[in-house]
Amino acid sequence: MTKIVGSQILLDATIGIVKPSGASTRPSSSIASQDPPRPPLNDIVDLSDAARRVMGREQPTALSAERDQEIRHTGGAVPAMADWANATSEYMGKAADAFRVAFGLSDSISITTGRAGTAMMDAVAASRGIDKPKPPSALAEAGESEAGATVEDREAGAGFIGLSITDRQDPRFGQKLDMAFNRAAGIGPESMTLLRLDDRQDGGALARSIGAGPLGKLLSPKSGDDASVFAVTDGGTGPNARVAAAIRSVGMDDFATSALTIVKAVGSYLPGGGTDSQ
Repeated sequence: MTKIVGSQILLDATIGIVKPSGASTRPSSSIASQDPPRPPLNDIVDLSDAARRVMGREQPTALSAERDQEIRHTGGAVPAMADWANATSEYMGKAADAFRVAFGLSDSISITTGRAGTAMMDAVAASRGIDKPKPPSALAEAGESEAGATVEDREAGAGFIGLSITDRQDPRFGQKLDMAFNRAAGIGPESMTLLRLDDRQDGGALARSIGAGPLGKLLSPKSGDDASVFAVTDGGTGPNARVAAAIRSVGMDDFATSALTIVKAVGSYLPGGGTDSQ
C-alpha cells in the first residue's frame, strides 16, 4: 500500500489536481517585459477533466465523474490520515500500558512486539476493555489495515516481545530483554521451567538448537553485545527438550522471571497453536 503523507501534497481547489507541495508556481509581475515580442509558443497542455469543465470547454462525462470521485477520495484521505495516526498512537499507548499493568512492569519499560506478540498485546488490551479503533472509510477503501495485530499476526504460531529501557535519563538506558515464544509447544504453565543456557554440558547444545530454529531467528542477536540466553522448557535441558520460549537479555537478567510469567500467560490470551507453528 502506498501511504500519502499530508505534508507532501497540495490539493488545488480550483481545478482539482493533486500535486507535490514542492511544485513551483509561475510568479506574477506587473512590470512589462522590455524584451522584443516573441512568436507564440506551441505548448501542449493536457488539462484534467475537472479543469476543462471549469474553463467551460467540455461537459461532464462518465470519465470525468470517476476522476472527480478519485479527487474527492484523495483529498479526504489527507485529514483522515492525521486522525488515523492519532487514533492508532493512542490505542497502542493504552495497549502497552495495559500490558505493563498485567505483568507488573514499570512505566520505564518500553515494549516492542511482533507477530503473535502483537496479537497477545491486543488480547491483553481487550481483556481490560480497550477497544481497537477502525480506520476511516477513506483509508479502509485504500487498503489501510487495522490498528495493532493483523489477521496474520493472530494466526502466527510464533511471537516476539521485547522489553527495553529507552529513556536516556535512566541509568539503565540501552538494556533490553527479548523473548520469542512458540504457541504450539504443548507445555502446561505449571510445567514450564526457566533455564539459563551456557556452554557447559547440555545447555550449549540446547542453545545451538534454539539458535538454528524459528525462535532463534526471531531474536536476531547482534554480535559484540554481552548477552545472557535463557530458555523456557518442559524441564528438559538437552537439545531434545520441548521449548516454549527463548530469551535473550542484555543487562536485564533480573527480568527473566517476568519473561517467564509472560510466556506462561500466552495460552490464556492466545488459545490454540497458530497456523504456522513449528
